[in-house]
Amino acid sequence: MQFDFDAGKYAIYVWPAFALTAAVFAWMIADSLGAARRWRREAERLQAERAKREARGS
Repeated sequence: MQFDFDAGKYAIYVWPAFALTAAVFAWMIADSLGAARRWRREAERLQAERAKREARGS
């Protein structure tokens, strides 16, 4: 299968739109991964805090 990358007279609009879309997707993925890492660290911190509190109570 061969792709036709010729967008003709609309290339000036098509290719920047593709580039912008790719950049936005990359940003969304990076932001989601960063948020997931932050939430995981927070959950681990809270679990450690709870474990310390339970160890002192026993």
